[in-house]
Amino acid sequence: MSKKLDRMKDQKEKAEQKLRYYQHQEKMLEHRISELTRKARTHRLCTRGGMLESFLICPGELTDNQVMELLKLSFRQQEVVLALAKMIHDLQEARNVPDPSG
Repeated sequence: MSKKLDRMKDQKEKAEQKLRYYQHQEKMLEHRISELTRKARTHRLCTRGGMLESFLICPGELTDNQVMELLKLSFRQQEVVLALAKMIHDLQEARNVPDPSG
């Protein structure tokens, strides 16, 4: 009976060790996902900010408020609103199309 109990305690300890190991792995992976998500967002913001600046005359001279006002004016234009709505609609439709390869 004592050997069986010792063996079960040993198995329990090994299982707890594995549990701690996998919990640590999970924490590391969650951190890595968070880091990659943040890097992807930063890259996207820099890329799109660069795109915006390529259309501005003397972008370094304008204040953040002035650029925001310009964007507000631009996105109120009916043509821009419709183009954006179409782009979003097309993206959503593309996501809902089942994969033909199965």
